[in-house]
Amino acid sequence: MSAPTSSPTSSPTSSPTEQERELAGLPDRVTMPLLTLVTRDALDEDYVHAAQRRAAAADGPTSPRGSGLRGAAIATAVFGLLIALAAVQTARNADVQEAGRDALIDRIAERKAEVATLDERVDALQQTNAELRDSNARARGVEADATADLRALELSTGYVPVTGPGVRITVSDNPDQSADGRVRATDLRRLVNGLWGAGAEAIAINGRRLTALSAIAQSNIAIQVNRGPLTPPYVVSAIGDSGLGARLDATTTGQQFASLADQFGFQVARQNESELQLPSAPDTLRRLRYVEQAGGGRPDNQEDVL
Repeated sequence: MSAPTSSPTSSPTSSPTEQERELAGLPDRVTMPLLTLVTRDALDEDYVHAAQRRAAAADGPTSPRGSGLRGAAIATAVFGLLIALAAVQTARNADVQEAGRDALIDRIAERKAEVATLDERVDALQQTNAELRDSNARARGVEADATADLRALELSTGYVPVTGPGVRITVSDNPDQSADGRVRATDLRRLVNGLWGAGAEAIAINGRRLTALSAIAQSNIAIQVNRGPLTPPYVVSAIGDSGLGARLDATTTGQQFASLADQFGFQVARQNESELQLPSAPDTLRRLRYVEQAGGGRPDNQEDVL
């Protein structure tokens, strides 16, 4: 009898058999005992349900404490945002205000410069106005002097008729009709020269105006004034102030005339007048004889008159 053979099972260190290799490729529900599989699956499902609850709790509505914290955080964030916006706006407003202030300062400086320029112009215009006033005053003074000179020349040359107070002196021959008692041209010349010396402004004899060019001449027994004969009585009219007659008596020629009138018996009547009217001189005495240029000499276009 042969010895017993060894069992087909191998030792733990032996390599897996073909059957074990086949069982290893099958799922757990086939190869694992039923009790072990049920227990493991129950534990796995508990873990799954617990994880699902935690996930649902995380995704679901928050607790009041969590909601309050989240609201405070949101309010703080909004408040911070508002503060940030206010700070930005304030910075912008500050820039705008600073720019407006600078522009206002520039405008004020420009206006001050304009005012200073206008003040200088006003001062210059005032100075010019003062100079013009002075010049106008001087011109008025010159005009007044020229007007006075023109008036005097018009009176002395007989260019215009004249009216004013004065004295009228009527001279007649001696009533005895003697040759020595007849008034002569020389007698009238003494009377007229005395009136000029006493300050008479205008003189006329029998209505004939006398000028610096007038001549009182004797033609036989007749007296001529401005080349025209006169007939007695001889009325001498002189315009001047009220003291003209008294000053006439103080002149040398006036005294000579009075002496001759007493000597030859001339009839003399003198009367002060409040208003006398004397005509202008005749055209022959108001016409220009000739003119001279400033450098002297007689121009070619001179006009000679009789």
